Amino acid sequence: MSANETLEKQGTLREQGGAVVGGVRGAVLHAMRHLEALGELLQVELQQYGRCQMKRVTWTLIGVALLMCAYMMLCFFAITALQQYLKPMWAVLAVVVFNVLAGLIALLVGMWCKPTAVVPETVKELKNDLECVKLYLKGREKS
Repeated sequence: MSANETLEKQGTLREQGGAVVGGVRGAVLHAMRHLEALGELLQVELQQYGRCQMKRVTWTLIGVALLMCAYMMLCFFAITALQQYLKPMWAVLAVVVFNVLAGLIALLVGMWCKPTAVVPETVKELKNDLECVKLYLKGREKS
């Protein structure tokens, strides 16, 4: 082998090495950008989950407050009804029934507003990433 061939071979090896390092650097940068995007997606999903949980707690507390109000009125009006005529008791019953129904409706609305699974899109993206890595590794094994 001549000196020129050896120099050309070394130059080619340097170019190949530089290409490999550049490819790895590009892959790492791409992976970092992807992880940043996943982090942002996770943040958005957690905010959405928190809002839904807050609605659920709010409606549940409204339902409990209305049921407590109904219970207090029931006790107050039961005492009042026993001291007076029997007919006004029907009016008390109407108010109590209204409050009980309103409280039950609020509780049902609170229970109906169930949150979805926590961070479903992030989990989906991670599963997709795992499949891509598996396919990449299979392709590398064949070559």
